[in-house]
Amino acid sequence: MSQANIPSSDTFEVVLDKTMEGQPVLNNPKCTFSYRWDFSTNMGLAWLNSIDGSPVEIELHPTGLSGMLAFMSDMHPTAFMIDGKSIVLNRVILNIMLPSGEKRAGIMFNEDGSPIQITSNWPTDAAF
Repeated sequence: MSQANIPSSDTFEVVLDKTMEGQPVLNNPKCTFSYRWDFSTNMGLAWLNSIDGSPVEIELHPTGLSGMLAFMSDMHPTAFMIDGKSIVLNRVILNIMLPSGEKRAGIMFNEDGSPIQITSNWPTDAAF
């Protein structure tokens, strides 16, 4: 994996401003993520810390996709209080492209994983 200028840890925000499927649950939610990665061992974790300032602290595990730091949650659908409403999060995905550092993210909502809200830079031909 080429790390180029990718830091070994970072905290950043992305906005899920596109809907891949279904009707949006939240209006352009601002998601704060963090990660730690050891490039010498190719191991690390990421977290979805908050959505629109509401803490969720969801741990994301590496998926081993080539050419990126790719993380996904492994939790059961779980309700969180976001913007004063109970919102069920089903799956969270975070990809950090190597070597550019471009960040892509998405969330599947509700018990059935629909709708799916993603960052606008998520490739239209990519599966979720």
